Order: sequence, then C-alpha cells, then structure tokens
Amino acid sequence: MEEKKVKQTWKQKILFYITAFFVLLGIFSVFSFLFLVPFVIDPSFTTIFMEFDEQPVLCVTRKAERKLGVSNCSWASCREGCTKEIYDCTQIHVDYKKVGPDFNFTPTTVEPTTPPDDYRRKRLIQDAAFDEFDSDDFITEPSPTGLMGNDSEWYYIGAKLFPNVKGCGYPPALNCTIFLKKYKGIGTNFSCYYSRVDPGLVISHLDMWQVYMNLVYAMAIPIPSFIVSVIYLTFAYFKIYNDDEEKAPLEKNAEGLDEEGNSMEDIASLRPASGALTPASETFREDLASFGHQLKVAMADEMSRDSFNEEIINKSHSLSGNLGKEMTTSISTSGGPINDI
Repeated sequence: MEEKKVKQTWKQKILFYITAFFVLLGIFSVFSFLFLVPFVIDPSFTTIFMEFDEQPVLCVTRKAERKLGVSNCSWASCREGCTKEIYDCTQIHVDYKKVGPDFNFTPTTVEPTTPPDDYRRKRLIQDAAFDEFDSDDFITEPSPTGLMGNDSEWYYIGAKLFPNVKGCGYPPALNCTIFLKKYKGIGTNFSCYYSRVDPGLVISHLDMWQVYMNLVYAMAIPIPSFIVSVIYLTFAYFKIYNDDEEKAPLEKNAEGLDEEGNSMEDIASLRPASGALTPASETFREDLASFGHQLKVAMADEMSRDSFNEEIINKSHSLSGNLGKEMTTSISTSGGPINDI
C-alpha cells in the first residue's frame, strides 16, 4: 500500500514560519553583535571610560614621523582597518593648551613643504639635541615633553594625535590619507579634545551624543532580539511541539479506528447505489425475505440432521436387540451334553 501524504493545516504552516523566523533572528542577532563589538561597542566604551573633556583645546602639530616596519609602528595616528597589522605608519605629535569657551578657533593648515615659521623654528631648536640637527647655533638641551600643567603656556607637550580613540576607521567615514595631509604639517593649529585619564591622548573629533547613540543602537537591537528568540524557541520546544507529539499518537489511533469502522460498515452493509435503506423501502423487504428464506433453510437442515441422528440411534438399538435375541435362541436350542441330561 502507498503511504498517504499528510497534509499540513494552516495552523502548522504558520507555526513553522514563525519558528523559522525566530531561528534566523537569533542567528543574525549573534553574528551582528559579534561584528559590532570591535567596530562600535568597544570604541564607544573606551571613549566613555577615557573621559574626554568636551571643551576643546588648542592643538598645534609639533612633529610628524613616518616609520616602516612592524617593530617601529607600535602605534599610528591613523590607519584604515582596526585589526590588520601596520607596516607603514605616520605618528603625529601635538602640543595643546587650554583656552576659554569664547576662544575663536581658526584652524590653519601648514603644508609639510612650507618653510618653518616661528613656532616650527622654535621647536626645531629645542629638539636639536636629539634630532638630526647638530649646530652650535641651536640650543643643545632637549625640550621637555609631557604634562606641563596650567602654569605653563602649553598644558601638554608631545601628545599623540588620533582621529578617534582607536585611531582607525574605514572610508568614506574616515580617510587616513586626507587626515594625515590635514594635520601632519608642523605648526598646523586646530581644535582637539584631550583625555582626563590619559592627557597624552588627543583626538581631533568628539561627539559624545553620537557615541552614546551608537552604543545604544549596537546593544539595544541585537541583544533583545536574541533573548526574545531564545525565549520563544524554548517555549516552542517544551510546550507547543511537545503537546503536538503527545496528541499525534492519539489522533493516529483515532484515525485507525475510524478507518476500521468504516471498512466494517462497508462490508456489513452493501447498500445499493440509489435510495436509502428504510423499513418501507423495497430493498429492505427483499433483504428481509432473503434472510427469512435463509433462516428456514438453516432450520430445515438442522431438523433433518437431528432426525438423521435419531434414526441412526434407533437402528443401532434395534440392531443390538435383535443380536441379543438371536444369541439367546441359539444358545437355548443348541444340542449338547447338558441338553441330553
């Protein structure tokens, strides 16, 4: 026998699509969260923990160095790709000082090929002792670097400049070529933001509102989606599908009983194609007459069988009686010594 194809009900189809949706939602939530951790979540948390001062300060490029080799590139002011190794890096150092909120920032960009201005000449003279310059006209004492404090003209000398807290990104949001061209000219001044935790870290752009919003979007969508998916799949596994499995054998047995009952009814009642079977119908009368005739034949056969058995019994009795009489007569009439006596 060919197996019957079980047809799914609309309820089973809807349940299947809902379950598939939550499975896919859970998978995409996990992968999206793993993707957002190094690119959005970690930089946002680091920016918050570094406690950048939202009041900008005045930065001036002190020096820019280009280095080659992994051992020399321990850090880079800007790199495209946060996870790849860097073999060619440009390191920009800046000096910055605090200014009032009413300070008018007028950024000026100095091309690297521009002759040194007063600020550049001043820095070159101070760095002459440990740079490539060696002349009696230069001051041989190295210039101090690090935190100078509010009492000095510059709050910090020689800070590291980055576009963001990680110093990396991808075009078009961040193009390192444009960034380096804009800030590596010695004497270039611009507004920047320093970290209260590490004053030697300076970034060129800061938008704390955007940082918080990026963090919210990166965590408020994938994590709740994954939790909802897990809750639904757990409920479906232990409740919905478990109940269906328990009901399936009962429904199968009920269907088997129904099929068996239908087959017995078909065998017992071979109804004609037309008309219903009622006591007043012609079919019912014919069936009843046929049943009566069959009953009479069966009774006649039974009676004839009983009479045949009685006849055999009577004949056996009569046969045994006659045999007894003949034996007695033969014994009594036979001659012998006793009879002679």
